[in-house]
Amino acid sequence: MGRKLLSMVMKMSKYCTAGLLIGLFASAAWAETFVLENDKVRFEVDSKGSLVSLKNLVNGREYAGGGGLWRIIYQDGLSLEEPLESADVPATVEKKDNGLVMSWGGEFPVKISCRLEGDEIRFFPELKNASKDKVLREFQFPMIRSVRLAADSSYYWTYSGGEYFHDVKRWVRSGYSSYMWQDNKAIVRYGLYPGSMSMNFFVLNEPKNALYVANLDPNFGKTLHFGSLNKVGDDADFEYDGVDLGMVKYPFLNPGESKSLPEYVVSPHSGDWHVSAKKYRKWADTWYKHPPISEEFKQSNGWQRVIMRHQYGKVLFPYSKIPDIYRSAREAGLNTIRLYGWWKEGMDAGNPHYSEDDTQGGDAELKKQIAAVQKMGGKVHLYFNGQLIDTDTEYYRTVGKRISIKRSDGLEHFQRYPFGGDGTTCRVFGNKMFVTGCPYTKEWYEKLISFADRAIALGADGIYYDQIGHESQPCCDKSHGHPVPFMEIMHCKGEMFKKVCEYIKSKKPGMTIGVEWVCDPVAQYVDWVHNCHPGMNIVGKDKFGKPLTSHAPMYQYVFPEYKTCNSDVLDNRDIVRRNNLTFMRSWRSDVAIYRCRDTIDAALKYKDYLKKINALRDKFRPLVLNGVFRDKDMAKCTNPQIEYTTYTDGDKMAVVATQWHLPDSKMVFSAEGYEYVEADGIGGWKAEPRDGGKSVAVELKRDALVVAVFKKRK
Repeated sequence: MGRKLLSMVMKMSKYCTAGLLIGLFASAAWAETFVLENDKVRFEVDSKGSLVSLKNLVNGREYAGGGGLWRIIYQDGLSLEEPLESADVPATVEKKDNGLVMSWGGEFPVKISCRLEGDEIRFFPELKNASKDKVLREFQFPMIRSVRLAADSSYYWTYSGGEYFHDVKRWVRSGYSSYMWQDNKAIVRYGLYPGSMSMNFFVLNEPKNALYVANLDPNFGKTLHFGSLNKVGDDADFEYDGVDLGMVKYPFLNPGESKSLPEYVVSPHSGDWHVSAKKYRKWADTWYKHPPISEEFKQSNGWQRVIMRHQYGKVLFPYSKIPDIYRSAREAGLNTIRLYGWWKEGMDAGNPHYSEDDTQGGDAELKKQIAAVQKMGGKVHLYFNGQLIDTDTEYYRTVGKRISIKRSDGLEHFQRYPFGGDGTTCRVFGNKMFVTGCPYTKEWYEKLISFADRAIALGADGIYYDQIGHESQPCCDKSHGHPVPFMEIMHCKGEMFKKVCEYIKSKKPGMTIGVEWVCDPVAQYVDWVHNCHPGMNIVGKDKFGKPLTSHAPMYQYVFPEYKTCNSDVLDNRDIVRRNNLTFMRSWRSDVAIYRCRDTIDAALKYKDYLKKINALRDKFRPLVLNGVFRDKDMAKCTNPQIEYTTYTDGDKMAVVATQWHLPDSKMVFSAEGYEYVEADGIGGWKAEPRDGGKSVAVELKRDALVVAVFKKRK
């Protein structure tokens, strides 16, 4: 009984010290609070700057669970991560200029000004290190502690373009480490922007409400998005309860230094995550400038990619087979191939030399075979890695070691890719070690330019820079001339690659440019992005019984200019469902059979179905493949078990729908201001106009796919 009572007390004391618990109850009636409020939002803090209310006044949705708004992590001598909670620091709060100014003293003074604009609270933090010998490493803000979850709350974050979780606590609990982190205090799940996170916001989502949290950083500084599930109770009888949501910045302030952080926005708004996405786009319009997509890419349904020589030295496809690689792709409805490992050292080896393969006739023979594909009507793209430097190269020994990204201890940031062949030695013990080039250095920019020159000289139609969109580690090499640690390295990387793209277009205007990994500092400059985690697997069912994947089209909705592919169909498994989803999401097909070790001729079921998909793409190319992605905005469906998306192009609008879990399904699609024109599809489908063309009745058998086209009424 005593243990249960103690556990209850600890739960109650989560936001105050045990000694003040009684005083807190006694003073609750008269404690001073400070409020910002309009007809949409209420934001309230107490005299210590702790959160009292974060409320959507339109729908009455309260999110605040109490507690301090920030946490500082500082270094004290050998101890690298000492915490300081805002609730433990003397504070003053005052109303000023139609907003609030919250100030905390101590060794690390914090000042946060905030104001209310519509349904958004805007925060402007200022930090200072007033200590004698400590380092202010992290600023964790805004922290929404013990956020109030609803029964239908989901967590949306921008991992790999967008992902969501129906069970918020379960999502956080999946971060349980068992050893590496402090699970004795809390379980933490996190993702880093720019990097695994493609945009700098997250959303606690419900059908009619959402909590939008964003950091509007024009320099794309490193920002962690996290959820924390906290330990409650004593060591002998504890549980995890209460989810904290927040962000982390990394100012690394030495004694005497200060810094103003970029603006934060917290909005408990009405409407779901789509409203949040539009808020982010409104800010992004101040810097986002996407050039027109190349005409060559517009005509592409995707590509087949193969590794010609692999890391372990084996030639999987000699140069003489390049026309055959294209032939198999063309038979599946693709007009493009992308070649990896075309250089002598092989895939993921020899970077950045890309030596001529004199065992096959060198660049002259490669150029000849590329021209042969083009004579057949095809396109050829060439692969280069945008940041890896093989440590077993002359470039590394003479240049790379100096310009590589360094850690805080002066050592290099290493990556390993232990590919193997028929044996086990390479895959178990590794064959190659890489460092990464710092994008701040002139030498690395010049190296990326040289890749473009090489591809153009070989006659390629497109160039692909691997890992460019993927996160670069903060560089701590002072000799490069950038701040240390360089937390804005992805901004630098984006600006560097912008110049690379401009150079390519000046040399060969029609050339297609692609990169790996969706990330807004870089994706705005290229024709397409190779995304690595498309979220195709079934993770559960909704309340209507519709199967769900983890994919949320957040990036595609914020930036409909963005084009990507599905890199997750590697063999004959689950062909119909995954290809239908790929079409529905307007992604190109990335055919990489057995991880690029074979052609689609080795997966005939896939090849046969892809022919049908590509025929449908050809028919609706301007509208579906190259049109503006609108998610479900443009049409309503009477059947909640059906997956669908909408697209617009001029005065036309398309609904794309599919289902794979029911023997038969019926629905009606309606689109305000539009009239039904035509439909086509794959599998068992029917479409008949209703209400004089104001809507269309559709029937879908299992694994069917339909495109219904509407046109604006005059």
